[in-house]
Amino acid sequence: MSDLNFEYSDSNWDETPRESNWSESQWRKYLKDSEQEIERFLSIYNRLKDQPNHLDEIAIQMGWDVKDISLSEELLPAESEPDVDGLFDSDELLPYTLHCHPVIIITRALYRELRQSWEAYMIQGQNDVSAHLCWQYANSLHQAEMNVLFSIQAIDLGDFGLTICHLKNSLNALNQTLAVLPQITHSNPTFLDTIRRDMQIPLFDLREIWIQVIHDCRIESDNS
Repeated sequence: MSDLNFEYSDSNWDETPRESNWSESQWRKYLKDSEQEIERFLSIYNRLKDQPNHLDEIAIQMGWDVKDISLSEELLPAESEPDVDGLFDSDELLPYTLHCHPVIIITRALYRELRQSWEAYMIQGQNDVSAHLCWQYANSLHQAEMNVLFSIQAIDLGDFGLTICHLKNSLNALNQTLAVLPQITHSNPTFLDTIRRDMQIPLFDLREIWIQVIHDCRIESDNS
């Protein structure tokens, strides 16, 4: 996914309001379907993560054409049916939300994977788990995921500088997560090596994606 070609918009929400007449039940279904899309990504990811260039292959299987991925409102044009092949089983025109953006789906999915890996570690190594280390790990995950959400919101408003700042915060938090991994211990060296590897792969993938978005933002900022 190293050749992502993002397109951006310098519009703002005041000039282009996003109105929806959906009921609460429709929004609940939308949120449920977005969660299923995260699970679909994880299913593909866990099948392909050991292969070279797995991010590109996963994007293809998710129905994401890298040249068509956009962080602007053009992702779901109001005049036509949205191109969300595989996303939400519905013929209804979908409103634009951050839930369906590939970067959000990837980030939420991989952080879900990281939390599950830590749960497995805690269950298997109850006598080895430090409360302070648990807090460091959980806080680093929260800070990174929160800043990615803010970054995509900022880029949706056309503010590339703010996007870069938030993504740098996410990268800093990701490095804090990586710093925790050498500190975890377990009586079974094989299990310890496996759990560390299961955490490192998604962390390195997230770093690759965020760095690419920062690169694209710098290009767009220079051209604006």
